Amino acid sequence: MSMKIIDTHSHIGYCRVFDLEVSEEALIKAMNENNIQVSIVQPFPGAPNPIETHDLIEKLSRKYPKRIYGLISLNPHVEEDVYIKNVEKYIKLGFVGIKVHTIGHAIHPLVKDAEKIWIAAKKFKVPLMVHSGLGIPFALPSNVVPRAEEYPEVPIILAHAGFGFYSGEALLLAKKYENIYLETSWTSNLDLLPMVQSIPDKVLFGSDVPENISVELSKIKSLNLPENVLQKVLCDNALKLFKKITI
Repeated sequence: MSMKIIDTHSHIGYCRVFDLEVSEEALIKAMNENNIQVSIVQPFPGAPNPIETHDLIEKLSRKYPKRIYGLISLNPHVEEDVYIKNVEKYIKLGFVGIKVHTIGHAIHPLVKDAEKIWIAAKKFKVPLMVHSGLGIPFALPSNVVPRAEEYPEVPIILAHAGFGFYSGEALLLAKKYENIYLETSWTSNLDLLPMVQSIPDKVLFGSDVPENISVELSKIKSLNLPENVLQKVLCDNALKLFKKITI
């Protein structure tokens, strides 16, 4: 595949919640093998030392300029000023957005402790990725609706686009709300097809882990999309949303 590709959802480090681990070598090797120009990288929600992992991502962004960009993923169960201060630190270091993992961080999007996440995304004018699908009730896509209405200026990316089980709901939300977008990892090609057919400007390619990159690319390829739509999903939509990225 000769088109430019941005992987909007990738991880590095170890995760105590899901017992996963991704090394720098594994990430870069998978990117090179699959012609991924840019990966937006975040810590796992169960990182033993989240600050240390964020610092590693910042170092990688300098080691691999214009290839690695950071996504801030911090546990929101802290005081608001502490959370905002840490987000600001990494925004100033070039991170391009924020992530909240509804299950990994044990937080429902509508509880009081979650509001600081939207406040930070609005303050720093960056997209907010929200884990959806597995982990009901916290991960139900429709949980973000009140926040989407309250913070219309904050782009909300539903990670995994409902994860197959709730992909229909995720698609309905993205069609209804201007500020809701869908990231593709772990959805089936049958889920993806109506997404790219109905909202081609709001679907973002993602892999989640290096081992899944080739699988996700195969699913996209199997749809036989027009070249202009394929380029939107693989690259152009992400470029428009993550304004700090250059490729």
